[in-house]
Amino acid sequence: MHNRRIVGGFTLIEMLITVAIIGILAAIAYPSYSSYVMRGRRGQAEATMVQMAQEQERWFTMNNSYNASQSATTVTTSNGATAYTISTVAASSTFTITASNSTTYQNDNCGTLTLDNLGTKTAASGSVADCWR
Repeated sequence: MHNRRIVGGFTLIEMLITVAIIGILAAIAYPSYSSYVMRGRRGQAEATMVQMAQEQERWFTMNNSYNASQSATTVTTSNGATAYTISTVAASSTFTITASNSTTYQNDNCGTLTLDNLGTKTAASGSVADCWR
């Protein structure tokens, strides 16, 4: 009788097919993941802008003018890089809060976001409905 030893393992073709499938999935998943991360950072910037607008309105209630010296702030990524720089330009009866995206987020379709004292929201490029959620 022959003693056959069964050898387990993968063939080269099976390995190549597996690597190809992983490559295709990665090519599809990574851009989608990147856009979700970018949208999340934009959401953080929008929330910060709304908070700054509320601070301006509270200041106006107490002082009958907007705070021209409101501090600028940033929205950062998990590794500490700046995603957005948010600043305020205020006069006695108006203010505009601007969120400028950094070079890390140049591919963001919305560009610079603004919010004013009337609650008007704008985006430098892209529709307001898509950029402000």
